[in-house]
Amino acid sequence: MGKRGKPSRLMQLLLLVVAFQTAPCWASGGPPMITDDPGTPGDGHWEINVAALTNHAAGATTYQLPLVDANYGVGDRLQLKFEMPFLVRDQADGVYHSDAGDGLAGVKWRFYDEGDNGWQISTYPQVEFDFPGSNAPRNGLADHGTSYLLPLEFVHGFEGFDINFDVGRWFRPTRQADSWIAGFVLTHEVRKGLEVMAELHDEVAVHQSQDELILNFGARLDLSENYTLLLSAGRDLHNTLSQTNTLLSYVGLQMRY
Repeated sequence: MGKRGKPSRLMQLLLLVVAFQTAPCWASGGPPMITDDPGTPGDGHWEINVAALTNHAAGATTYQLPLVDANYGVGDRLQLKFEMPFLVRDQADGVYHSDAGDGLAGVKWRFYDEGDNGWQISTYPQVEFDFPGSNAPRNGLADHGTSYLLPLEFVHGFEGFDINFDVGRWFRPTRQADSWIAGFVLTHEVRKGLEVMAELHDEVAVHQSQDELILNFGARLDLSENYTLLLSAGRDLHNTLSQTNTLLSYVGLQMRY
């Protein structure tokens, strides 16, 4: 994903969100989706997602094998996060690179909560940084420098449905463009323990006419009280930030303790 700039497409997404609020649909984000939601693990509880991600574009395939995303609840409304992937890129010309990717750390605070059938709102500041000793930025697997994300997440519960959206801004090093992000997810509970989701996620480079719009579909299947299977697959609908992604996939296991 890239950097972005004029917020016209973001406004279109937000207008769609408003329109969907009157429809019998719902969504909650977080893994395996790109869009985040206000949910937290609960006081003293861990939520750990271990996943394999695939990104295919222009004859090259990049894997995150694995992506480890660890979250810990402090009180009922705070979450501490640390995430890091191990990256592998297999190019059509036979060139192969692998190394530790950028680390991502953050704190989520759900500062407004009307309960399961009302609005919940959170902020989730995060910092992305080069992993010490990694050659991933030099090999084009990860960005150089330190970036900061300042987002807001919203979710509203309905009878059997939810709607979830987020909006925020990436602040990047001077040689990279800052970007606006926005996304929303609609989630339907097919039966107890099985959710299906549809997502649109957009990123727009600040002061530039470049953006990337992703369509994504996902599912969560509870295997037990502590384990959930996470699946998603999608692709770029539009991308002027970088090479068009013809496949984006996520297969993971969520563990809760």
